[in-house]
Amino acid sequence: MDQNFRSKDSTVVVDHLNELLQTAKAKKSAELEIIHDLLAADYYSKLSDKVNPRSDLCYKKALSSAKRIQNDELRLIVLIRQGYYYFVYRELEAAIPYFLQAGELIGQVDYKAVPLFSRHIHQISSFYGYIGNYSGAINLLQEGLPYCKDGTALHISMVNSMGVYSEKQQLLGQAVVHFQRALGIAERNQDSLWMGIIFGNLASIEEQKGNPYKAIRLLKENVRLSVKYSEHLDAMRSMIKLADVLIDVGGWQEAEGYLTRSEVYVKSKPFFLPIKTRIAKLRSEIASIKGYQADELLYLKQYVHYDDSLRATERYDELQRAYWQWQSDDFQRSIAAAHEERKTSLLLELAFGLLLTSVLIIVILLLNRSKNRHKIKSTMLEKEQLTYALEREVLNKELEKITNSWKEADEKSKESTSLIAGLQNDLEKLGKENTDIKVRSVEVLDELLKEPIMTDDRWTKFKLTFDQVFPDYLKKKKAKYPRLTEGDLRLLALMKLKYSNMGMSSLLGISMDGVKKGKQRLKKKMEDPSE
Repeated sequence: MDQNFRSKDSTVVVDHLNELLQTAKAKKSAELEIIHDLLAADYYSKLSDKVNPRSDLCYKKALSSAKRIQNDELRLIVLIRQGYYYFVYRELEAAIPYFLQAGELIGQVDYKAVPLFSRHIHQISSFYGYIGNYSGAINLLQEGLPYCKDGTALHISMVNSMGVYSEKQQLLGQAVVHFQRALGIAERNQDSLWMGIIFGNLASIEEQKGNPYKAIRLLKENVRLSVKYSEHLDAMRSMIKLADVLIDVGGWQEAEGYLTRSEVYVKSKPFFLPIKTRIAKLRSEIASIKGYQADELLYLKQYVHYDDSLRATERYDELQRAYWQWQSDDFQRSIAAAHEERKTSLLLELAFGLLLTSVLIIVILLLNRSKNRHKIKSTMLEKEQLTYALEREVLNKELEKITNSWKEADEKSKESTSLIAGLQNDLEKLGKENTDIKVRSVEVLDELLKEPIMTDDRWTKFKLTFDQVFPDYLKKKKAKYPRLTEGDLRLLALMKLKYSNMGMSSLLGISMDGVKKGKQRLKKKMEDPSE
């Protein structure tokens, strides 16, 4: 029946739904009514492309019917599908209770009696993977695999997902085993689309193992097959990844072409925010290589804008994941409390004289539960306060890393530590010695005060400003001594600003010994026997 409701013709779907409902009523079949409600809920969600009241009502009716007829297998399906419905539209708070109840039922039902069990177990495993419970997601997939038809796209997807979750846990060997198994199934069934997707996943492993050229070959094959079968999202991701690897090996011109092709598939939806962020970063790197400073600055501004938005989203997702964990713990406590209540009821039936004691136990349990909830809420509040305090501390430290001689910087420096005071004096001295510094450079430096400069991202922006103050200084050093790394260039920049070893240690986040050893290695690289 499920296949009948995949038609794009809404009239056909509605006719099938009405026919199914009439059949269910004629046969007085609660099971068929549940199936009708689930399919109708799917139809309305696809029609509106969001969470909607009609789908909510259908799910509510289906769950009520499954409970009434005491069919746990159908109740499991309803819970998973309703949880997945909210999850797809990122209503995580609404999804959590349904996935929690479904997780409690898994293991207690007859899997053979659950229609499309493997498909539904794949859906709940996707949620577990999203919240970061990768081992839990893999365990669920292993439960569902025996009930999945061999060689189907779902079968390949489940095995491939096990590889993805293993890779996220840095279990690369285990990930390769799953990917190779999925690739074997795809090749055996001549599923070229899935072969391309798995090539892309294997490419990620090869890159992490330090084999960029092998990764490039696999990614190109992934792009070719994804484009051929109109899997635009997978093609877009692979093109961006391919551009990233190509830049690392010096193929920036080819990388630029892949970025241009990938941008065709980018849409103005929240889902594409990480994609836009990555593209802007890669574009700025290519512009830097080409020596187009204006373009580099433009793309860096785009990158900062997208990155700020992305970080806000990621913080929200982290809160949602923390909320899931709290809800999960609370749910387990509720089950334990319910179990205790059942035991208490049995004791009451055996002896009326234990009534007072049982009541006292229940009261104590409820009080402890209330206290635990209060403690959890207090702990969450303390964590929030600590987070805000840490954010304020980070902002203060960021203000200490780069400043200038403007009046506003003088006021901020009063609140800064001795590290920012030293940096301010250096920049004031630098301003006197270099009269050709443009106001634009000062404004950019002021922007850089808001975040640490010696992370990878901040180094990119700091380097652009440094080049405006000391044109071609780092480029000439790199040309003269090709062995210099990005870390060496950072040391050179700080040495040019006449930083002490202690100052470099604070900015780079390494020990004094680390700074000294870095200088020694730098000196060796810059020694020229001919001079």
